Amino acid sequence: MASFIALSYPNLQQDPNVTTQFLLAQISQQLSNATTSIAGPSTQSPFVPPASVVFINTVWFLSLVLSLTCALLATLLQQWARRYLHIVQRKYAPIHHARIHEYFSYGAYRFGIFGFVDVLPLLLLLSVFLFFAGLVVFAFRGNHIVAYFTFAIVGFCCLSYVALTLMPLMFHDCPYYTPLTSVLWFIVQTVPRSFFSVLFRVARQLRWGAVRETMAKSLRDRQKNKPNSFSEYIISKLQHSSERMPIDLYGTVLLRTLHWLNEDHELEEFVAGIPGLYWSDALTTRNEVGAQRDISKILSTLPGPTSFHASLSWSIIHLAQRAVASSSSNTQQQRTQTCIRALYCIPGAIRDVLAPYAVGKHNCLEILPLLNSSESLEIIDELWDTPNHEIAISVRCAAAVIAAFMITPPRVLDSFVTPNVGFIGDDIKGTEFLAKRLRIGLEPPIYDRDNDSARLGNLVRFLRDTEDTLRDITRSSVYNDAPSIRQERRALFEMRHTQGFRNGRDMFDPQGDRGSSAFVPAAQQDLITLTLEILARDSIVNAAPPLRAAFRDVWLDVERMADPPPWWARGMDDPHAYQPVRLRDTDGFQIVTRPLEPVLRSLRLEARVPLH
Repeated sequence: MASFIALSYPNLQQDPNVTTQFLLAQISQQLSNATTSIAGPSTQSPFVPPASVVFINTVWFLSLVLSLTCALLATLLQQWARRYLHIVQRKYAPIHHARIHEYFSYGAYRFGIFGFVDVLPLLLLLSVFLFFAGLVVFAFRGNHIVAYFTFAIVGFCCLSYVALTLMPLMFHDCPYYTPLTSVLWFIVQTVPRSFFSVLFRVARQLRWGAVRETMAKSLRDRQKNKPNSFSEYIISKLQHSSERMPIDLYGTVLLRTLHWLNEDHELEEFVAGIPGLYWSDALTTRNEVGAQRDISKILSTLPGPTSFHASLSWSIIHLAQRAVASSSSNTQQQRTQTCIRALYCIPGAIRDVLAPYAVGKHNCLEILPLLNSSESLEIIDELWDTPNHEIAISVRCAAAVIAAFMITPPRVLDSFVTPNVGFIGDDIKGTEFLAKRLRIGLEPPIYDRDNDSARLGNLVRFLRDTEDTLRDITRSSVYNDAPSIRQERRALFEMRHTQGFRNGRDMFDPQGDRGSSAFVPAAQQDLITLTLEILARDSIVNAAPPLRAAFRDVWLDVERMADPPPWWARGMDDPHAYQPVRLRDTDGFQIVTRPLEPVLRSLRLEARVPLH
């Protein structure tokens, strides 16, 4: 700026060369007039600088003054801020610290220090605009081609600045902002309110009865609830706008977050937020059917972190597995609880981690945090009465599998259990859990480990716990036209019976079409199937007669589920047009009966249960 002023300031004064030239011309003229005796002008007209030169120097001097003022204000504000922090951050007693902080905070608002902060960029903006104005006029004094190019660039910059100023007022998610934005917002908010206020007062003076009290109340409410600043206005608008954000945007954010996770503590922080995200009412939509948790669709499709090389379900269970090696028991318990609670909130996750155990008992080593920890039993007790159907089914399946694990411990577990990693069946919590689960109305309760009665009692308890779900699955092919669910369920069933899954090569990969709407119900049905496979694979030949009778009663209830529903339950008007469907031949009924065939064959003679 000083260099430009050094070039333009001399133009405000008369050029000494011009005066010298005038005097020489006058002497020459006088010498020539001595011979011709012709008089000429002997005085020079007073010097008046051009208007353009005056304008250029005026705006440039103003620009220089404003820029120096900005520098001075910035220095002062920095000193004031340091003084404020130095005072409020000193070590005081808590009560004195609160008082001093509030005292100086009130003083900052009282003396308007925030106004200085807002004025600083406005002065700098004015300085830049003044410099551009002088630059354009200065260019026109030299060369018009250079001036037109300069004017075009300056005009583009000005239009861009105007756009950046107006965009936050029209688009509330716009990140741009200029000092003039707050000024325009204040004008837009104040002028209409002032106009209608004056109009209201005039109307009340002219026609008192024509103005409703509701209008006055509306104006008072607007005046009372108006935001104090543009920032408060934007925050309130963002809160309303965020409620209308598409649910897919949350999926994009979660995917980006998972991509950058590299350490265990980072994954643990992410996993700890999954239950809160799942239960958040902000991500729940409602329709004529009821509440729909759209976030569950997003969670079911999330892949595992890139650096962990496994699906999200297995990344979480492996994170809990690594907590076993932690030196701190509190850290181990906290991480195990966090991981298991998150697994129940991810649709299909419990099915993913239990599927290998259904293939072979040796795979229990991969999911020990779920099967062999007191924290898992605490989470089951916590979520047992949840109103969410998806989580309730996962909890009941996990409880049945854990009980089967405790009743019949896999042999491979003997070489893994160490003094630091005990067997849950020997723990007081495990004993209480198993005793409570196998108390099925018999006195005394049967909960001895590793016997046929306990295994059959666990199976009976599971069938009782999931009776309503089994009924829905059995009749799903009648009431719902869901070929996609049946297709997805078959795909999940066949996938966990492939050679690659059995030998562990494909065990940790995502399974099924998780983006399909049929995935969640199909995964639930396959979870029940593999749970029944786990419960029915051990011997129950020597089970006690009371338990055989209990299983016979449960099985008869299951068979009654396969009876055709009455014509009025199908919503039909003509009973003669009703053709009952044999539910025993449907896939829904086979989900229950196929895994139970070993048990049915073992108890066929005494229970006399017909196989279908």
